[in-house]
Amino acid sequence: MIDCLKQENFKFWHQHFPFYGMAALALFMLETAISGPIKPRIIAQGFGLGQWVILIMITISPTFLALEYKNNTIITLFYKNSNKKNIYCAKFLLTFSYGLLLDAGGFIFALGLKSLFVGDKYSWTIIYENTQDLITTLLLNIGGSIVYLLFIIALCFFLFTLIKVNVAVIGIGIALGFLGASFSQLLMDSFPHYQNLLKWNPLNMINIINQLPQVNYAQHSTLENS
Repeated sequence: MIDCLKQENFKFWHQHFPFYGMAALALFMLETAISGPIKPRIIAQGFGLGQWVILIMITISPTFLALEYKNNTIITLFYKNSNKKNIYCAKFLLTFSYGLLLDAGGFIFALGLKSLFVGDKYSWTIIYENTQDLITTLLLNIGGSIVYLLFIIALCFFLFTLIKVNVAVIGIGIALGFLGASFSQLLMDSFPHYQNLLKWNPLNMINIINQLPQVNYAQHSTLENS
């Protein structure tokens, strides 16, 4: 497993897309900061940090797998590794670690944007939407984004192993990533007698990204944070 991680890490960082992803995140967050008036809600969301990281990971996750098939290196990987699970787990852990890196870098960049464009106008200690202070809300938003990454990376890997068409996986991933929670809600509303069972469907877990910082979202997911 360690050898697989080292091998995948070498391949991952010798591609261009990880650096494009970092640059894209910075540009997206900067665009959010300069495109309109900055309110506490924008700051609490880290200038769109969560949604931008998700979009980037939906693009990068299947691309990382697609390169193996494009270059026919997947056959060599299967030949050299008796346990195919190690290949999958190494790619999954590495991709998730990259997502964590984007979140950490985005958090630091959000602090800088807040200082640059807002200054002391909104203190980090002000109470946001009658729940908790601004910095806590931001950290909870990032926490929800991290949990959500586990779902979206697994979804993209799963879809690519099924259809092996990178563009299609990205499109389906974006659709499910941003419409999946609504579809889950529709499903539970359509079959209220089975709600206790349906609330555990994977798409309902998308609500975690909103529910951690805003507990009132529990009425939609019918799940507790824990």
